[in-house]
Amino acid sequence: MPIKSRAGYLAVTGAALEAIIIIILESIVAAIFLRYYDIINSEGPTRGIPVYLIIFIGAQIFLIFLMTDAASVASSLLLKNIWHENTIQLIFSVIFNASVCLYSIFQYVQMIGLVRRNVGGIVMSEADEKSLKGILLVIPIILGVFSILFAICAYKMYLEFGWKMYKRIGADPKMRSMYRTYQIFLTFLKLDLFFVLGFGIQFLVLVISPSDPEFGITIAAIPIMLIVFAFAAYGLKREDVWMMRMFCVGLVTAMAYFVFKLVRIYQRTAKYADTKYYLTFFACLSLGVVFFTLINAIMCYHNFGKGLKQHILITRQKRKSATSNLDTTGPMSEVDGSV
Repeated sequence: MPIKSRAGYLAVTGAALEAIIIIILESIVAAIFLRYYDIINSEGPTRGIPVYLIIFIGAQIFLIFLMTDAASVASSLLLKNIWHENTIQLIFSVIFNASVCLYSIFQYVQMIGLVRRNVGGIVMSEADEKSLKGILLVIPIILGVFSILFAICAYKMYLEFGWKMYKRIGADPKMRSMYRTYQIFLTFLKLDLFFVLGFGIQFLVLVISPSDPEFGITIAAIPIMLIVFAFAAYGLKREDVWMMRMFCVGLVTAMAYFVFKLVRIYQRTAKYADTKYYLTFFACLSLGVVFFTLINAIMCYHNFGKGLKQHILITRQKRKSATSNLDTTGPMSEVDGSV
């Protein structure tokens, strides 16, 4: 099914193009380091290079998902053929891409530092060092340019989708405000998913050894958090009071965990010497996302029982009816996006 907006088409195409460019450049960076270091089996600071590559690839794939989901693209398996027009998620996509841009600056500082320190007594050739510097410098520039493009697309789609939201939710400002809070919460859950996984992977590979008791705890915590996020979405859509209360308790626990990790990073400077800035940046982002998720969860909780659930159910029934009519009569009319 096609994208119904030119700005949406440009945003999704831009996200795909950015992903291709960034993945190629990051692969070249990894290839240059492979000429000099065993970055796969290394126990030194260079072992972080594959992790950074994985984070960047994961971030690009996640951005495509956010853009595609928000820009009204049907994905038959993941999105169940539901059309999404979520301007809130588009704005968050821009912020997310800008965060990846900042992360790439940390990458530049970290990797150039490795080269200049001649880690392992290995001296990189002048040609490779220049190529590496050039690529690492181009990556944040490309991410910055695309972030501006995505911001423009988000603004255009905000103007376009604003009227559709008005038609879908109605003129009641309270109902529109509750619906906006509902959308923000669902978007925060997706961001939580990425940052919790990203921090967990970096911490497992870069810091903890398999013999450390914290290794098993961290591995067990990741799937538990995924289940918690799934239950949070379920509880929100059904306005389950106890599920939301338990989720808020889990968020407070997660915030305490990230604060604890930040303190440990600067208490054990030797252990975190090669990963301090990466982990600090990622932990701060994760802590911020979890904090705002908690605030938004509380706002959603206070909106329970005020009619939003019934309004969404009625809208979905209307959409299903319209979709059924479209299937039987042909593409003669436009179907509004899903809530």
